[in-house]
Amino acid sequence: MHVSTRAALLAATLVWATSASAQTYTLEEAVRTAVANSPQGEATAARLDGLNAARSAADTNPAPTIDGTVENIGTPGFSQWQIDGTYNQRLERGGKRAARVGLAQGDIAVAEAEALVRRLDLASEVQALYVEAQAAALSLELARSRVEIAETLANEVQRRVDEARDPLFAGTRARTQLAEARVDLGLAEHAFEAALARLALLTGGDPGSIGVVTSGFLEAEEIAITTADLTPVDLAVFQARRERADANYRLQEANSRTDPTVFAGPRLFGNGDVAVIAGFSLPLPNRALNRANIDRAAAERRQVEADLAVERFQRRRQIALAAERVEEARHEAEAIQEQVVPGAEQTLREVRAGYNRGGFTFLDVSIAQTALHEARVRFVDALAEYHQAKVDYDRLTGRFIELVGGY
Repeated sequence: MHVSTRAALLAATLVWATSASAQTYTLEEAVRTAVANSPQGEATAARLDGLNAARSAADTNPAPTIDGTVENIGTPGFSQWQIDGTYNQRLERGGKRAARVGLAQGDIAVAEAEALVRRLDLASEVQALYVEAQAAALSLELARSRVEIAETLANEVQRRVDEARDPLFAGTRARTQLAEARVDLGLAEHAFEAALARLALLTGGDPGSIGVVTSGFLEAEEIAITTADLTPVDLAVFQARRERADANYRLQEANSRTDPTVFAGPRLFGNGDVAVIAGFSLPLPNRALNRANIDRAAAERRQVEADLAVERFQRRRQIALAAERVEEARHEAEAIQEQVVPGAEQTLREVRAGYNRGGFTFLDVSIAQTALHEARVRFVDALAEYHQAKVDYDRLTGRFIELVGGY
């Protein structure tokens, strides 16, 4: 049987075995469940609540004040005292209120964009653990297949030993290889259970109650090497930071204008007379400080633009390198599948047939059996390398943007 057909049957068996007693997640379902179970949502909601409260505070006028003074208390007669009460209100100029609101809104936009990036990073982590579980599942099937072959071979060798056609050490060696295969099977079972446990840490639930679908693991599709730009989610972070920097620049410009304070109120005299007083005060501007604040805001805005340019340059390079790693692993998997494994399978069949006729020794069969197992393991390892490389590629190109609630 061709290796691709055999692998597909093994994958179907795995899906049935896990779904019979457990919930089997597809990759998309695992990502969706992990995002839903993550405490990131609560943390983001709390952060946004605080930022929205800060925005509400920014969208308020300066609070007025009430001042009271008593003057001219003394001798003789204590009749010259004066009592003043004034209501004071600072009048903002230059659009300070709108600028504060814009800055607070910029903080909210940055927080929302960063939350999307964290969810996308979580999806990438889930994908890596899912691929690990898939590889462990297929390695487990290969270990079971190795035990089956070793058992069959041990029976054949024992039959030949009983017929005095092979020496006793051949039977001992066959039983030893069977024991080694069973030990490896136990290790593969443990590795699969550990992989599911790590996946369950993100998806939630009991590790013994989840399963993975391995059929997609056998598909190594060709991808086009691209120099794509940032994903919409990653780009949104820089856009939000740029808008915040613009809002901060406008706020510093608005703060360069001084705000007058107007006041008015009654004045009571000791002789019973009453008067009204009114006036205003205007602080003198600190031009050097205002210029420094504006220059700092302008520098922060230029820094955001420079960071965006650097990130775009690095992201294009990272995407190209990730695509090359994916294609390299895919070529290796295809070469092993088409050239190595079929030859190893054919060799084992021919050597076993010749061994049954007395044309080969047990050592020849053992070597052929080991070569086939190593070829199949190498094939699964190459597929695992392909899918692990694709984890990075999918994160860089934003495969799960819509799934995690992005753009």
